[in-house]
Amino acid sequence: MDYDLFQSDDDEDILSAFLEATQKQKPQPAELQVQQMLNNDDDDDDDDDDANEQVDYDDDDDDDALDLLPEFNCSGRDTIKTQNEFPSNGFVRNGYGLHSRLPRTKLDNLHFDFEPRQLSVCAVIRYLHGEACKNIQKLFAAVAGQQQLQSGAGSGNGCSWYRTRRQVTHFYHLLLHNDNDSDNVGTWSQWPILCASVLQLRELLNSCLDTDAWRVLYFAEHSKGNECQSPGYHLYHGALEWRLLDLCVQRKFQADAASHSSYHSQLERLMDDLVVCCSHHYRSKHSAELLHTSAFMCRCIKELWLILYQEQETETESHEFWTRFHRAMQRHKAQLQLEGSNSSASTCASASAVAYHEFYAWLRLNLARLSAYGRKAAPIPAQMLQTGPLLRQFLASQPQEQQRRVYLCLLAPLQLQWGQPDADVLCQLWESLHRALNCQLEQLPLTCASGAAYVERYRSLLAKPELEDLNLSSFTLFALLLGRTLQRGGNQSHKLLGRIFSKFSAAKLLALNESGIHHVIELFLCLLLSYGDFQELAPKLREMLLCLALEKLPASRRLLVAKGHMAMLLLHAQRRQPLEDYVAKLLAQLGAVRQDADVGAIYANSLAGIFELADDFKRGEQLLVAPWLTHYLEHSGQAAQERVWQALHLLCAKLAANAGNLAMWEALQQHVLPQLRAQYVTGFSSWLPKLAADFVQLERINGNGKLLESLLLGPEPVNTAASAQLMLHVLAQLQPPSVLLIQVWIKSLVLLTPQHDDVQALTGHVSQLAELRALGLDRAALQEREPLCAFFGALGRRAQREDAVAHLRMQLSHKFHAYVQHFELWLPAGSQEQQQQQQTRFYNFMAIVIYNCAPLAYVRSKPSCFFHLAMTRFLLTTQLQAGIAPEPRLVQLLHKILPVLLQGIGRLPYRTDAYLARTLEQLLLHWTPHFGFSTNLKLVARPFAQLLAGEGEGELSQFVLAQLASQFLGVQRSQATPHVGLVLALLQQLAVSLEQESQLLTLLRAIHVPLLEHLMFVGELEPSRVQVLTLYRHLAEHSLFQRSTVVRDRCAADLRALAEKHLAHCTYFYFQMLIKLAELAPMLVAPLFAFVRQLAIQVELKRGAGEDLGIRKCLQRLQQVLHTNGLSPPIN
Repeated sequence: MDYDLFQSDDDEDILSAFLEATQKQKPQPAELQVQQMLNNDDDDDDDDDDANEQVDYDDDDDDDALDLLPEFNCSGRDTIKTQNEFPSNGFVRNGYGLHSRLPRTKLDNLHFDFEPRQLSVCAVIRYLHGEACKNIQKLFAAVAGQQQLQSGAGSGNGCSWYRTRRQVTHFYHLLLHNDNDSDNVGTWSQWPILCASVLQLRELLNSCLDTDAWRVLYFAEHSKGNECQSPGYHLYHGALEWRLLDLCVQRKFQADAASHSSYHSQLERLMDDLVVCCSHHYRSKHSAELLHTSAFMCRCIKELWLILYQEQETETESHEFWTRFHRAMQRHKAQLQLEGSNSSASTCASASAVAYHEFYAWLRLNLARLSAYGRKAAPIPAQMLQTGPLLRQFLASQPQEQQRRVYLCLLAPLQLQWGQPDADVLCQLWESLHRALNCQLEQLPLTCASGAAYVERYRSLLAKPELEDLNLSSFTLFALLLGRTLQRGGNQSHKLLGRIFSKFSAAKLLALNESGIHHVIELFLCLLLSYGDFQELAPKLREMLLCLALEKLPASRRLLVAKGHMAMLLLHAQRRQPLEDYVAKLLAQLGAVRQDADVGAIYANSLAGIFELADDFKRGEQLLVAPWLTHYLEHSGQAAQERVWQALHLLCAKLAANAGNLAMWEALQQHVLPQLRAQYVTGFSSWLPKLAADFVQLERINGNGKLLESLLLGPEPVNTAASAQLMLHVLAQLQPPSVLLIQVWIKSLVLLTPQHDDVQALTGHVSQLAELRALGLDRAALQEREPLCAFFGALGRRAQREDAVAHLRMQLSHKFHAYVQHFELWLPAGSQEQQQQQQTRFYNFMAIVIYNCAPLAYVRSKPSCFFHLAMTRFLLTTQLQAGIAPEPRLVQLLHKILPVLLQGIGRLPYRTDAYLARTLEQLLLHWTPHFGFSTNLKLVARPFAQLLAGEGEGELSQFVLAQLASQFLGVQRSQATPHVGLVLALLQQLAVSLEQESQLLTLLRAIHVPLLEHLMFVGELEPSRVQVLTLYRHLAEHSLFQRSTVVRDRCAADLRALAEKHLAHCTYFYFQMLIKLAELAPMLVAPLFAFVRQLAIQVELKRGAGEDLGIRKCLQRLQQVLHTNGLSPPIN
């Protein structure tokens, strides 16, 4: 701020004020005026002796003098961080003070228009005195707006006010320049003469520097220092310099009691002025700013405070500074009361009293900090700081909560760092605050989330070096102040604890609301964390807290009490104290509220911290694993269960490291293991496999080993990765059986994917097993292709080797069934998308196994073999055989794996084994009707096309197609079966798409005769008749049919066989079929005409009725059709 702005803009008013204030003539130049004064002195014989006296300054004595004259050079606003930093050109750094001999200064440094020798003339000194008075008046007039000097404002010389101030300061330095070699006050004989002038200068300053003047000057600091052009700045810092140097002059030349009294009076006046400046500075701040703001406007006024402290602190041993400071504050209070006497409102008076005490505490704290400058100061006695009496007055003024917080933050450093602890302060605070236990003093959320959070919060707060957080309530600040005081020790601890305990009774505790319970908890925790003898204090506090019986409290208060108990229980565990009695009482209270879930959650959240602190589990930790924990796990959500599982995992790890603890292990088996089994199957938590592995390890330590098998061979978990994760955790602790490891690996490959992290980790372990090395498999072989195909392919090849004798194959079959034991339970319930993915991999797995290991998977007359279970549970279910349509996705799966299944069954003796033959028949019968899910016939026929293409001799294909034809092409009472259309379309697609003669022959051997019989016996209006004729037309047009005589001979042989079979009994149907074929494939039928005619004649002969007119007409019609197509059949 530019302090010239305070000058008046009205030049006429400034000029009038200047003329009115300066009534004497403008002074002459200094040298002429001094010469005139000397001449006048020569003419005046009466004053001749006094006026011509001069001080004899010895130039040799200036050799050790200071090269500079100390002054205040402001650096701007003072801060807490620069508390003990002072400039090198200041008074403190150059040895100036009121308690010691001042250093000498060189006269050459004095900026006067005189030679150093001239400064010894008393008339010159009187002249300089007059100039000093005039310069002081100039500065005051400029600040008050009474004049405006052109030289300072218009000429551009910005340092004119600085020169004005410096001349006054240098005048005081001139007065202080004397011989320091002697303590005799008469070494300067002119002092009695100049004393009146100095007194006049002092009175001028006193009359000008009143409260109103300081109200304008107190904020006149500036970061530019003495380069500042503001008259207010220079008057403010000049006044500080002049007051200090004036005290130095008084201290130097005081010779009697009167001068001594004047010195102390001026000292008190200076302290009053400094208090006023700090008071104005305080009023410009909000309360919250006081904690981080210096009470001194700038470093200059702080330096002056330090000089006063050092002078009075060393003057006597009675801490005179603090006595004078308190008297100054009382005078300031009286002045404030006088100013506020016009306000009769009690609220205004109360607010003024609170503000006064707040300012008092702020300034007192800053002065206490300042007292440590340059030395390691001992703590200031409490009676000197008057912390107790002043706190009592503050509390009596009825402050608000925010004001109490600020005051306590200002009081705490005096109690803990700069002053000696005062038990009276804590007693007064407790007497005031215990009545407000039920008051909500916090604006933020009231409580911590858990007992551990309570402990951590107050441990961290007690560890902080300073208490300056205004977000903390006044009660919290009191509790922390009490705790920090107890940490420092002393003989007042029992007194404080007695005062606190006397305020608590069971009735009063039960009357506490949520706020009150929270305050009691934080008080107890601060006591336990700070008091030296935990074992002495803890039983008393926990019994007091147990008076808050849960069954007597509403739900919200129960939770707070439970958090308090858990915090105290954690402290017991940290201090290695017995827990049995405390835990038993806590669980009894929990049982009294019927295992309240919310209270149980608070108990459960503290388990991890307690178990982590346990070492040998011999202090009663096993009591925490009780029925309440089972009840909580059954009725809590997944997130809450996760925290319990994590805590139990930590517990099991510590138990295993300590070689177990029988009591804890029995408690875990009784109360946790049943719930773990259930949750392992139904839960998704990643902690469940870890905890299950921990239980497996503990079971092995305690001499048993059935848990792992029961977990892995039981119901499949809904978390498909659970088995793999469990096995990996077990492998990190011990080596499980190789069969069990392979089984989990196979199941994980089925339910997950080979790329899954857990599966890859398992693959690394499995590849090192001897069983896989015997099959010639390593990790690289398992990664080259689908691991399931690689493993079961190698296993199947090993069983089919020529050197594999019967007992070796039996052993391999037993191992195989151990690997896939209970595979029918592997498909878990899950989301629809997850189920579809797992279902796809599962059906592919069954196809892979049956294709590669059919001799191992099928054991005759053994219903529990893999083959039988796969058929009855998944491929040929009861619902499917009952006619219930399967899911569309399942149909697509079977459509995809059907050729693989058929080829796998083809490696078994299906022609001699009635079960296998019936299985093949049932697969075709029940699944083929559902393959019409697509209009793409090529897609529908793909399984049978792949079957035909995958066989060399086509034996299985012929069997399968023959079964297909026999089941769907049969005719009953001229009616076709329901699904004949789909089968005929499928067969037509097969016939058209075949490109090899052997495949076409296989197809014809399987379906040609049933196809012709269907054409013979099906009704004229049946759609299937048209489909059969269409199929035959495509067959006759097929290039292989036209080109291959073998194919045509095969068809002709079938026609001859049908003639021999049906001509005698179904003459009309046979001839109708043959006539239709003659229209489609005359080249096939023409060679058969003679054979048919001859066979017809034999039929007539057998009948013994002569020629049959019907047969003759049929032969004639057949001959006409052949003739129409350009063929004349041979007639024998």
